[in-house]
This record gives sequence, structure tokens and C-alpha cells, in this order.
Amino acid sequence: MFNLVPDEGSDIPYLPDNNAEITREAATTVDLKGDWTIPAKAITVMRVKTGKFTVNVSINTLRPAQKLVVTFQGARAGGKETTSAMRPMFARRNFEALFEAPILAISDPMTEIDWNSNVPRCGFYMGTLEDDLVPELNALIDVFCAKLGVPVDNVMMYGSSAGGTSAILVGSRRTSKTGIVAVCPFLRPDKYREGVIAAGMRAIGKTMDDYEEMMQSTPWRFNALTALKDAHTSGQDIRLVVGQNVKDVTTINRHFPGLWRRWDIDPEGGVSPDGHVMTLMYNSAEAGHGPEPVELSMPLWKRAVEFFEAPIKRTPKKAGKKKAEADAD
Repeated sequence: MFNLVPDEGSDIPYLPDNNAEITREAATTVDLKGDWTIPAKAITVMRVKTGKFTVNVSINTLRPAQKLVVTFQGARAGGKETTSAMRPMFARRNFEALFEAPILAISDPMTEIDWNSNVPRCGFYMGTLEDDLVPELNALIDVFCAKLGVPVDNVMMYGSSAGGTSAILVGSRRTSKTGIVAVCPFLRPDKYREGVIAAGMRAIGKTMDDYEEMMQSTPWRFNALTALKDAHTSGQDIRLVVGQNVKDVTTINRHFPGLWRRWDIDPEGGVSPDGHVMTLMYNSAEAGHGPEPVELSMPLWKRAVEFFEAPIKRTPKKAGKKKAEADAD
């Protein structure tokens, strides 16, 4: 029931080969609160001043609908920076055949700068230590909802790998109902590659000591599980679907257990007792870590949409052995 079954033949939607695309940024910058419009029936790159930050986005309006899909990129390649490597990078910005809705693809501004390192650039859409990017991103999403005529409680987010982590970090801090799809996400900061974190800190003029201090004072900014748990504790209807490849050696044993243990989900896939988290498993040695295979994209998305739209049904936790014995007496 919680294993994804691949589509075959004509049931597989046509999707571009690349999960992410690098483009030129827009020539002009618009203010988030300014008077600007979104082109209809088009895929448009925009540059938006959101507050402390200026964010590059791509908005796809080829499929109008009463929902908005927001996509987040994963890590970008390291190495010597080129003009192309410094440009905006958008995940799934042209996957309208899958999402059947407007798509707001957001590029992480912290990965558009020179890290001066060969390690992958993975900013997790965090911003800087002093300035938190997430509130500005959620304000940006709400403005796009208003301009597109989409209810703010009908936003769905997608990301794979570090993009999945970012979708959880951003989505968990929304105040309206939000659905998140994360494929093979990183969930345990203590399992992240220290060299990647250190390079990111150097890129913004900080050290690992500064990072450790942030993790102690504001853990929800970098720890996806903490951010999600905080949202549920505060009563927010934030629903998460994790697509997990059992052949992904990067996350299956190091990151995925943190989710099913904390939300009391069967490690082979299932739904949490509080009804907010579902895990769906698939087996693909070829796909490994990263996006799901194309033949699983539609099955994953359909299951996620059904889960987001269904009423919450809380299931009591299983009684412990001692309680079961006491009840029997």
C-alpha cells in the first residue's frame, strides 16, 4: 500500500530530461509590494526584491488552476565559478504536465554566489545567519497566490535531496495549510558533510562556531525535523509526503530513520498517527539519490495530492506491552 507502483507506457507524462535548469536572470527587479503583473500562458523569469534579499524566480502559468506548486533546487556543483554557475537555477519549472498547476520555481540566492570551493553549494534557502530568508520566501509565495487568484491554503511544495530538505524548512513555517513532497531529503544536520557546511559559512563570512551557535539558538532554521515538529506542536496543518528510495545509500540509513521514528511510522512506509506525515517507498538502484524515476513521478504526485486533500484522521498509537497486559487483566 505504501510502495509506489511505476506507470508504464502512455501513462508516463512527458517531462523534460533535466530536473533543474540554469537560466539568465531578469533584466529588471520588481519590488514584492509593487504594482506588477504575471504573464499568462508563459514561463517567465523574474527578479523580486523581497526585503533584505533579492530572489530569482521562474513562474509557469501554462496550466491555470486553483493551486500553486512551489519547487526548490537541491545542491549545485562546486568548482571554479563561471557565469553560468552564478545564474539562477530552477527545479522542475517546466513540469506542468505533472503538476497541472502554476509552478513557482525559486532559486536559492546563497548558491548564486562564489563559494570559492569545490564542494557542492547547498544553501537550504536559509539566507544568512543575521537575516532569515524563509519569512521573505513565504511572503513571496503569498503575493504570487494573490496575483494568480490561488487560495494561500492551497500551496504545495516539491523538492528532492537538499531541495526536499528546503521544502520542509520553508513549508513548515507557513501559517496556512501546506502540502510538502520531499524525495530522499536530508533530515539529520549532524549527518551533513562538514566540508559543505564550512564552505557555506565561509561564503557568507562566518565560521563553524557561528553555525553551531545558530543551531543551538534557532535550530528550526536548519533542522527540517525540528521545523516540522514545531509546526505540528503549534497546531499548523502542514502535511509532508516523503518519497524514499530504499536503494539510496545516502539517506536510507542516515536520514530516513529520524523521520519514521519521530512520527511513529512503519519503516517500510505508512502514515503517522497524527495524520500529518506519510512515507512512500520505492526501489530503484538506477535512480539512487535524488529525484524519483520519471515512471514514479505521477504515482507519487497523485498519492501526495490525495493525502493533502483528505481530512486528518488521527490514529491512536499502539498500546505498549505492559498496557496491553493490564487491559487484558
